[in-house]
Amino acid sequence: MPNIRVDCNEVLANRIGINGIKPDWLKKIEPKAKEAIKVLQKNRGKEMTGWFELPHEKEQVKKILASARRKRGKYEDIVVLGIGGSALGTIALRSALLHPYHNMLDRQMRKGQPRLHIMDNIDPVSMEHLFEDVIDIHKTLFVVISKSGATAETMSQFMLAFELVESCLGERNLKKHLVAITDADKGFLRPIAEELGLESYFINDDVGGRFSVLSPVGLLPAALCGMDVRALLTGAAQMDTRCKTASLYKNPAAMYAAIHYLADTNLKAPLSVMMPYASGLKDVADWYCQLWAESLGKARNRKGKVVNVGPTPIKAVGVTDQHSQVQLYTEGPYDKVVTFIGVDKFNLKLPIPQVFKEVEGIGYLGGQNFNKLMEAERRATQIALSDAGRMNLSITLPKIDANSLGQLFFLFEVATAIAGEFYDIDAYNQPGVEAGKIATYALMGRKGYEKEAKKIAGRKAADKKYIL
Repeated sequence: MPNIRVDCNEVLANRIGINGIKPDWLKKIEPKAKEAIKVLQKNRGKEMTGWFELPHEKEQVKKILASARRKRGKYEDIVVLGIGGSALGTIALRSALLHPYHNMLDRQMRKGQPRLHIMDNIDPVSMEHLFEDVIDIHKTLFVVISKSGATAETMSQFMLAFELVESCLGERNLKKHLVAITDADKGFLRPIAEELGLESYFINDDVGGRFSVLSPVGLLPAALCGMDVRALLTGAAQMDTRCKTASLYKNPAAMYAAIHYLADTNLKAPLSVMMPYASGLKDVADWYCQLWAESLGKARNRKGKVVNVGPTPIKAVGVTDQHSQVQLYTEGPYDKVVTFIGVDKFNLKLPIPQVFKEVEGIGYLGGQNFNKLMEAERRATQIALSDAGRMNLSITLPKIDANSLGQLFFLFEVATAIAGEFYDIDAYNQPGVEAGKIATYALMGRKGYEKEAKKIAGRKAADKKYIL
């Protein structure tokens, strides 16, 4: 299958001026990049790098595909209960690989595939309306995803789903409507799943949530809704091969990481804007934001020194955000690298009707097509940024399909790991997230967190002068 392409020309100083990356900087960092690639390849599959092996995993994939075949036609709705890495990858898959209005179509238009809902928040209004007004419990499969089984948001949703299924259908039908994805041996969800006899899948110890889209976390919902899981993994394996090379100039993930690291450290440009020019890829930008932010935003390096590093990811969508954010990108601070994602060939071509020919300002559009206009808008925005001396690069997919999406996911995962080596930080922990979890446990009265609850209760009272 064709490779996705990464064009980095428009970040270079010899193209866009003094606010770009000097080619000599890339030459100087190449030995560091080679060492980073060597370290990652040597340690792949160890500690928290199990995600490297997901494109080549076979046993759980067979089980997932067999389960999807057995369940075909039995459910109208799949409801994924998960948050963060347990949801964002699946949302990106849904947006890219299903009909853009999939959940609004009737069963025939969906070709018998179930609707897919991802409950990645605990807003009571949205949950109430989904559970009461949208889905029919008799025809719904709930997929609960929590590696630890202690995720307050996900497990509270699971408790609600459990009660609804049990009250409506009886205890004997729980295992027909609940599936668990969790740790293989430990955690709070594993014993629940085993006691109830639920169909379950495991997330390897060495795969963190934000790197889990190619595990059962993303693959099971994808397979249940008819997405091409094998093509997704083939695309990821394809990119894996490309990213093994030690040459900075032949390894797209290493080059992507090097550009962002140099932009941050040499040019004080720590903002990474992800701007897909396809509605189907807009949620890839959301997934990227979590991957980049949680992995690279760290207070301390591996030696324990306080460094407070990390590029900040920003989501934008072409062409929509040309009319909101691009003004800032073109004329604001020189603190950003903009990544455009384009598509060579959309799945259809939509013509622009030849009407209003006599109107000078719009007549030229008639007889052309929206595909050409979309690409012109992307190219024009790139030209405007380059002419203004703003760093940007382009990633182009041959088309939006499972293979290309697998390549894209794996590209960004490897780039994140290499960037972690450049910053000399642990790209796999998340102490900042854990601090918020602990405070939530304390506020909700979880046993064992009384000390934290007492500390919160003793916080200095707010000054009423500043409450307006």
